Order: sequence, then C-alpha cells, then structure tokens
Amino acid sequence: MSDTRTLLIIDDCAEDRRIYRRYLLKDPSQSYQILEADSAQDGLAMCQEILCDVILLDFYLPDMSGLEILDHLKQERFETPAPVIMLTGQGDEAVAVQAMKKGVQDYLVKQHLKPDVLQLAVRNVIQHSDLQTVLSKTKEKQRFMIQQAELLAQTQAALMKEQKLNAFKSQIIRTVSCEYRMPLASILTAASTLKQHSNQLDKAKQQKFLQIIEQKARYMAKLVDDLLVCNQFELNKAQFKPQPLDLCHFFSDLVEEQRENLSDRHQLIYKMIGDHKGFWGDGGLLRQIFMNLISNAIKYSPDGGDIEFHLIGGDSQVIFYIKDKGIGIPIQEQENLFQAFCRGSNVNTIPGTGLGLAITKVCVELHGGDITLESQVGKGTKVTVTLPKRPGELNSCKESV
Repeated sequence: MSDTRTLLIIDDCAEDRRIYRRYLLKDPSQSYQILEADSAQDGLAMCQEILCDVILLDFYLPDMSGLEILDHLKQERFETPAPVIMLTGQGDEAVAVQAMKKGVQDYLVKQHLKPDVLQLAVRNVIQHSDLQTVLSKTKEKQRFMIQQAELLAQTQAALMKEQKLNAFKSQIIRTVSCEYRMPLASILTAASTLKQHSNQLDKAKQQKFLQIIEQKARYMAKLVDDLLVCNQFELNKAQFKPQPLDLCHFFSDLVEEQRENLSDRHQLIYKMIGDHKGFWGDGGLLRQIFMNLISNAIKYSPDGGDIEFHLIGGDSQVIFYIKDKGIGIPIQEQENLFQAFCRGSNVNTIPGTGLGLAITKVCVELHGGDITLESQVGKGTKVTVTLPKRPGELNSCKESV
C-alpha cells in the first residue's frame, strides 16, 4: 500500500460525495484521507489551509461555477494548486474543452461513473502530479548545478587572471632589476668620470661620455614606457581612438625621424604603392607599432645593412612590412616571440626586454588587424602588418594586395 493521499471533494450533493468516498476507499492500490466541502467558498477556504493531492470538483455549485473556482485556484495565494478532476451531471463537450483549457487534469461524467474509472482517474492524476514535481525538482537542481558551475568557472577565471597578473608583476620586477643594472652602471661610471676628470678630458671624450649617459637614459625611459603600456594591456585598459590618417605623411615623418638617429652602418629605405586614402586608425598605437618594429630591425642588425619599410594600399586594407638582414630568429622560437618577455636565444649581449613585439601585436589587434613574422637565422627578419582601412572591415574583406 502506498502513502496516504489527501483528496478534497467539492460538491453540493451529499449523495454524490458519499458515492465518491465509497468508490475511492475501495481502491486496493491507493489509500486516501478524504475531505469534503458542500460549497465553493468552503472548498477554497480548505485549499488555503490544507495541502491537497487531488480535488474532485463539481461543475455546478450554488455559489460559483467550477470554471470560476479554477480561476480562484490559479490566484497567487495558491502557490501550488492541487490537480483538479472535474465532475458534471451530464456530458458537455464544450464545457470539457473550457475546463481543460483552464488546467483540469481530467473530466468525468457522473452518470457513467464506475468505481474503477474514478480510482484509475485519481491515481493517474496523482502519478502525473508526482512526475511533474520530480521534473521540477530535477530542473531546479540542474539550474543550481549550472549556476554553481558558472560561479566556479568565474572564480577560476578570476583566480587565473590574478595569478597571471602576479606573474606579470614578478616578471616586471625581474626585468627592471636586470635591465636597469647595466645601463645604470654605465650612467654612473660616465657621470663619475666627467665629475672627477672633466678638466683632463678633451671635448670629444666629454661628448662620448655624455652620449653614453643620454643613450642609456633613453633606454631606461623606453623600458619604463614599455612596462607601463604592457601593464595597461594586461588590465584591459588600453584605449583605441581611431581617426582619419594620411598614412603617406604619417609614416614619412616617422621614417625621417628614425633616419636622423641612424648610424652610418644602416640605411632606411621607404617605399609605398597603392591607394592609402580613407584609412582610420589610432596614431599613438600606429606609432608604437612602427617604432617597435623599426627599432628591432636596427638593433638586431648589429653589422648594419638596409632596413626596408614598404607601405602597400588596397581598396579596404593596407599592408606594411619591415625587413632587415640581421641575425634572424630560430624557427622553433618564432611563434612565442609575440608573448611578453620572450626573446630569441641568439640575441647574445644585445639589450632588450622582449616587450616590443608583444606590445605591437596588441596594437595591431586593437585595429582589427593581423601580424605575421618570417625569419631565418643569419639572413634577417620580415614582419608584416595588415590593417583594415576601417576598424572591423578586415575579416569581411580579405583581399590580395
């Protein structure tokens, strides 16, 4: 025998209530606690006080129709209304359709009612209600598990981000302590020499020491700037402010600026072709891209040679590449060079932090562009940047220029 279920009969006919009670109490498969109400008001009051498993509802009641009672049962004060089986004195298809639309689980005609029919109908409604409860709890549990999984994923992501930032900060400290030591020592040595022996040095030697101080100070200032930029990128605080740019003049000015600082060992070649009009970009980020790539090309060509800068304009995008004949990069190390603090194993004593290409890549991506690298050890390196003329157009307008 299963657990006892609570059943409420709402019917103004005492004889009908007695018949339903007798039929149900004879059910060998289910036991019931049966409650009775002879009016709609009494029935609704009992529903508010007692949690019922099933309601047997007469369609015609003196104070309210069965359909009106269904509307009351759906009101907010009945958070989980019990399933209803409607009973009527005579079959009426239109009434049955209305009752079903309002949520009735079954519709029975009193004239044709038999014990096994009523027993089966009530058991089916209880089983259906139990299944709905299980499904509801399962869905709630699934929602809870999904929420917990999302919360866990967010927590893990936040933890990984914090760990990444901590690792980045640690790397900054190591880089500063390492990269500052030698230029700072050179500055101190040069300054001390000038202070103590300036009267004994001719102007050429004095200028040489001053040049050392200036070069090392510029290097240290560049290192600080790069670290600050990287920190902004790590914190996702980088700003992209595109505006119309005349690329021909923009890059011509940058090239001339670099030529003034080149040694006699290097020659900077600038070539441009195609249509460069209609370009929108962030001048500050473009300057970062150009300066990092040009300075790398010069720095990693210690024996001198040509440094080529080519600007190629197309209908919807521009391409520029910088090519040198320097020391090159080992093939197995090339894919990692766009990560912060990564450098080639063959740089030897050439100073650097491994931040330039990482900064460049982010600047390119903020424009919605691509950057690629080709290199051979001992033969040089070519870095190619592809940018859309309008941010967001590159992926939709791939073309060969």
